[in-house]
Amino acid sequence: MVDDEFVTPSNPSVNRRVALMFAMEAEAAPLIAHLGLTPDKSIGDPRLPFRYFSGNFRGLDLLVSENGKDPRYRVDNIGTEPAVLNTYVTIERFRPGLVINAGTAGGFIKHGGQIGDVYLGDPDYRFHDHRIQIPGFLEYGIGAYPSVVPAGLAIAAGLKTGVISTGNALDATPRDLEMLEANGARAKDMEAAAIAWVCWTMKVPFFALKSITDRVDGPHATPDEFLANLSRASQTLTEKLEAVLEFISKPETRD
Repeated sequence: MVDDEFVTPSNPSVNRRVALMFAMEAEAAPLIAHLGLTPDKSIGDPRLPFRYFSGNFRGLDLLVSENGKDPRYRVDNIGTEPAVLNTYVTIERFRPGLVINAGTAGGFIKHGGQIGDVYLGDPDYRFHDHRIQIPGFLEYGIGAYPSVVPAGLAIAAGLKTGVISTGNALDATPRDLEMLEANGARAKDMEAAAIAWVCWTMKVPFFALKSITDRVDGPHATPDEFLANLSRASQTLTEKLEAVLEFISKPETRD
């Protein structure tokens, strides 16, 4: 576990930079507009499609980092590969004291997940599609990379909590569903565990917030439900992110 002193504004030596990692433009746009963040060209590499927006909130230096559009297929860069590369670039160029992966995810009716619920990943992040049935590699494939969550955050911001499990498909095969159950997943996404791996490797505090757009075990087709609820879920995510940033900006947040 890494230090959580990023939550201590009274100490001038503490890193007050917070990077918010988004995969999709539609997920990030409401927060960028709400906080009045502006484009920042000082972070990126012109060879890469990532986009950055910066500003200040309650003494926190914020950077919203979007994965941008794929130059070949002209769609959002979703999934683990862009997430890993963008997180590495963001950490190297911005040097944040905290990384938050914010976005959308699938929930589970059987675990009380509803459209628009926002989950705080806790206690760790896992993969459900990295199946490597070789001793030692089995555990490596699943992962279980830790969160660093300030005490009281979930209650203060009105967040649900649980394991966020990551895979590179919008749907879920029967074997994926078995792994999701074994992981104890409360939300299914396509980036969080990959970003958690980068942050764990580079020793940067990390947690994720995921707003539910669809139900993995629901009656509706996942693509249809996701598209129908993306705007609503992104707006709810923005509201919860503001509450989270408000909470971690306060001196009393530190245990």
